[in-house]
Amino acid sequence: MRPIRLRNTLALIALGLLPLAAIAGKGVWTKGDLKIRYNALPATALPAASAKQLGVAHDRRQGLLNVLITRGKDGTETSLPADITARAMTENGSPVRIRVREVKDDNGISYLGTFTIRHSGTLRFDLDVTPRGAASQHIQFQHTFAVD
Repeated sequence: MRPIRLRNTLALIALGLLPLAAIAGKGVWTKGDLKIRYNALPATALPAASAKQLGVAHDRRQGLLNVLITRGKDGTETSLPADITARAMTENGSPVRIRVREVKDDNGISYLGTFTIRHSGTLRFDLDVTPRGAASQHIQFQHTFAVD
């Protein structure tokens, strides 16, 4: 897999359709030169044409989970394949099913999960990410959705 520049790596999330701000802060796990970037958002945060390109409904109740794994120094990183298991729970403990698929393009690999947002509120996400050639990592984060 060929190296890609950091700005292209960040652009890979949702096929280059999300702004850098969407993955900043708590959405990055780092250990050495390995980085796991993750984010959850409603499909309506994307332009309708972009949602269509991704094969997802452009609907306020359609949720997206983006995961990108890279190795390398800032400025030039290479995306890595990984095994990803994603789960989510509502505030009252109801499970939310997430289907994760690999997305490949000319720049590398990213992962897109889709799920239904039934009600406004906070979802707690649990990710198990096993990058090729690296140990499995467990990541937890929360995101609040407004659909009503």
